[in-house]
Amino acid sequence: MQLYSEFHRITNLNLPSTFYASLDKYTPQLLQLYKKRKTGTFGQKMEAVMMAFEERDKNDICAARIAALAGLPHYLKEDSAEVFRNCKEDDLEAAQEGEVVLVAVVNQEEVLQVPFETQHVSIVLEDMVVMSHRSWTDSLVILFALVYALHLKYLDKLSAFFEFIQVILLDLDDGRKQLRPKLQALKNELE
Repeated sequence: MQLYSEFHRITNLNLPSTFYASLDKYTPQLLQLYKKRKTGTFGQKMEAVMMAFEERDKNDICAARIAALAGLPHYLKEDSAEVFRNCKEDDLEAAQEGEVVLVAVVNQEEVLQVPFETQHVSIVLEDMVVMSHRSWTDSLVILFALVYALHLKYLDKLSAFFEFIQVILLDLDDGRKQLRPKLQALKNELE
């Protein structure tokens, strides 16, 4: 994929391999941290993510990855609702509006908070679908690559989430001296 080649040219990293290797390393620890977080609005959202994950096959690495990534904004006390959207095929056009959005089209009777099973995922930049993919996690990797390669500013509502991917998962620190406190605390808990 040309996007991954450009990302490699900029960073000298193979994005999918580095991302998934690091995510697989941290997923069990993230899921354990999520189970402990039970207070407040974000705690309730975290509990919903974990309940949805508990219904899945425990050996399904894709489900574990999705739960780890879907729960991360809640753990960091960020609101992902405007960026990560789930809808049915009938509601797709209305859901594809926004500056930076991942829209997962799901089959379920009830549109769940966690997109474990998707028909497809649209990657939207500035109200325009730029790509579509089958997997939610692969779409997230592509979205991150686009934002990073195009030097777009991380959305305020999910800036810690994207910084986690950049600095902790991919080890691309851009010369920063220190992480913001909530990311440093999470990094310390993961080590």
